[in-house]
Amino acid sequence: MRRACRMAALLLILAPGRMNARVYWRQPVDVPGEWARAYQSPIRLQRGKGDLNVFVTGQGLKNVEAHLRNLHGDALSWVPGEVMAWGMAIEDGVLYRYLVQPRPPEDGGFWVVALSQPVRQAGKPAQDPERHQLTELPRLPNSRPTFYSHAEDTHVQVEISVTPASPDAALDQLSDMLQGDGWQASPANTGGFRMFVRRDRVALVGANTGKDGQTRVLRLHKPLGVK
Repeated sequence: MRRACRMAALLLILAPGRMNARVYWRQPVDVPGEWARAYQSPIRLQRGKGDLNVFVTGQGLKNVEAHLRNLHGDALSWVPGEVMAWGMAIEDGVLYRYLVQPRPPEDGGFWVVALSQPVRQAGKPAQDPERHQLTELPRLPNSRPTFYSHAEDTHVQVEISVTPASPDAALDQLSDMLQGDGWQASPANTGGFRMFVRRDRVALVGANTGKDGQTRVLRLHKPLGVK
């Protein structure tokens, strides 16, 4: 479950960028020796299909940028920050997006999340889903979906929505709705993420406020035992 929480947190961070992408390294991936693949899955993002790859590296941001520039050349747009960075490229009809995010201090290094999707399936820039697609969990009233993904091999579904409610209010309301629907809350629920179990299924919900001031709510649904 720890991996699912970390992946959920990364997706929630990615959400302000309006993720209309998929993971897709062109050709057989030329992964540097300093990178280790932490997660890989075919995934459905918004209306299209693709793959999700997450790598772990002990390299710094400059080295990650150098590798991606070697991969994409002048097509790469790179936006570095003090501790993280974004990247995007369009090549051969494919839209690539990258997020480089620091790992917990005790682990060190960075996560490299690679999302890609054929441009023809990516929709218009900043185009949101037209409706909520994660139907296995209650949805927050007055929320608008902005992102949906479905990992086809593990059946992990993630949906992110925006709401005018505060993060605490959104989480409290969703928690009440889940428990009213028969989900059992984990006794370890604290902070911005809460976990629930019902029979052989697990739900994870989270909320935070983005730089634009909007509250983003994440709902994750997966089979019990899937990391």
